[in-house]
Amino acid sequence: MRVPVGLTLLLLVAGCEDIRRFEGVWVGPVSADPAHQQGFGQAAFLRANIGTVSRTAIDLTIDLPQASAPLRFEPIRHAADDALGDLRLEGEPLRTFLGFLRPPAGEPYLAVVSLFAEDRVDVRIIRGPDEAYGVFSLKRARSNR
Repeated sequence: MRVPVGLTLLLLVAGCEDIRRFEGVWVGPVSADPAHQQGFGQAAFLRANIGTVSRTAIDLTIDLPQASAPLRFEPIRHAADDALGDLRLEGEPLRTFLGFLRPPAGEPYLAVVSLFAEDRVDVRIIRGPDEAYGVFSLKRARSNR
């Protein structure tokens, strides 16, 4: 049985979400759950700037609450080509990226960045077994125009 080309293209487009729409500035607070605030104050706030994003790569800087300048997200090489590239978390994110943030002083943070269909970006900032574990749920920043 032959499937019409138009139907095939429609099915492909319906199954693929364009994640380029996540480009821009995202902001949000740390989780209200104290277990997800380890190493961060209750009023901690995070800002993320997504330059470009695709299924396999993300150009991203993150302003940590205690940092003086944005930190570049350094993706873990080859994670996108491995099973980690399809990592599934609660809420079924469209895509999850794993990488590091390297502050000028101190050890790097592991960063887990998840993009959700409902226009939400979750960022988990982790350092050591118990030093830092913060979960931030970000929404698109409002324009000042």
